[in-house]
Amino acid sequence: MSETSSPMPAPAALAYVVGIDIGMQSCLMCCLTMEKRQVIKPSQFGNDAAGFAWLFAHLEALKIAPHQILVGLEATSRYGENLYHALRLRGYRICLLHPGQIHAFAQQRGLRAKTDRLDATTIARALLSGETRFGYVPA
Repeated sequence: MSETSSPMPAPAALAYVVGIDIGMQSCLMCCLTMEKRQVIKPSQFGNDAAGFAWLFAHLEALKIAPHQILVGLEATSRYGENLYHALRLRGYRICLLHPGQIHAFAQQRGLRAKTDRLDATTIARALLSGETRFGYVPA
């Protein structure tokens, strides 16, 4: 996945942010409101079509248009490509984040433990911070 930077979309148009920690076989996601209130606790889903269906069912249950949800994904080689494209096809806003960016964000806040559940929440909080560099994959 090739990355370039652009400004983060205006937060006023967003209702939720979703942080997703991507793994080879499974992913973990966490969903927060713009006020940092957790609405979907860190939850695991498969990195496959069935897992993506689970993710979309939970996001659709929020009763909000996909373009009002910003999804943050750590740019982790090829493991996130299928999820990236599935999210894009459904109309979600996607922010690819460099792993070093998330690591630095966590260190600045004293988050020393490294777990997938914590990473998903950290990714969501990083999106809300306004400190992230918004990357994308060219079409």
